[in-house]
Amino acid sequence: MTHVIFKIIHHGSSEYTAAVALRESILRKPLGLSFLPEELDAEKNHIHIAGFDGLEVVTTAVLVPESREYKMQRVAVTQNLQGLGIGSEILKFCETYAKQHGMLSIYCHARDSAVKFYLKNGYVPEGDYFDEDTLPHLKMRKVL
Repeated sequence: MTHVIFKIIHHGSSEYTAAVALRESILRKPLGLSFLPEELDAEKNHIHIAGFDGLEVVTTAVLVPESREYKMQRVAVTQNLQGLGIGSEILKFCETYAKQHGMLSIYCHARDSAVKFYLKNGYVPEGDYFDEDTLPHLKMRKVL
């Protein structure tokens, strides 16, 4: 299996640019969408996490601080490495980081196609499905 090293990356860095390219290719381009400059500009105060296989960014996630919890968003794993446990590893990294920073929970808006993945990783659904980025999503939370 690929050995992935996780680290916090800085908004605007070359690593950030690579992470944005990865999440855009996995999350947006299949929907005919792309990230708008103002969306990326709004990420300046978010926590950016990337997983590296050597120098290549192979997974990424963003944590948005909200009081005593983080909203985890834009979680992506490169296509050819999906299904190998890397997604679960980045979730664990995010959860550990959140605990270390005094957060009580983490939540996300999971695409319908990812709900089973989040359930497997201990996330609990909240409320009903809603539309986001043209797809049905479900709010899911994990108490830390």
